[in-house]
Amino acid sequence: MLGNILGSVASSILNNGNNNQSVAIQLIQVLLQSQGGIEGMIKRFQESGLEGILKSWISTDEKNQPISANQVVEVVGQENMSQAAEKVGVSELDASNVLAEYLPKMVDMLTPNGQLPDLNNLNVNDLMAQAAKGMLGKLFS
Repeated sequence: MLGNILGSVASSILNNGNNNQSVAIQLIQVLLQSQGGIEGMIKRFQESGLEGILKSWISTDEKNQPISANQVVEVVGQENMSQAAEKVGVSELDASNVLAEYLPKMVDMLTPNGQLPDLNNLNVNDLMAQAAKGMLGKLFS
C-alpha cells in the first residue's frame, strides 16, 4: 500500500510526460514492495554501506550525492532489479540508470524538512503537501 501511495504522489509531482519519470515511478513502486517498504529500503542502503548517500538526499544541509546505476543494483539486489525491470518492461540497465537519476530527486522532494515522513501516520495528502513544500523550497532558494 505504501508503495502505491508514494507512487501516486511521485507521479503527480514528477510525471510531466517524460517516459523515464514514468518508468522510475513504476520501478520504485515495485521495488518498495519487494524491499519491505521504506524501512526495508533504508535498511538495504545501510547494509550496502551507502547510507551516507541516502542521508544526503534527505538532508536540507547537504547537496544530493549522486548514486550510480551499479550502486542502485547493489542496494536492491540483482534479482530484485531484474524482476522489477521485467515487470515494468525495460532492461535491467535502463532500470538501474533511470533509478540512479530519479531516486535522489524523489527522496529529496518527499523530505523537504530533512526528515522522513512519519510512516505510522502516512497519508497521501500529507505526502503531497511535503512534496509540494520541497518543490517550492527549491524554486525559491
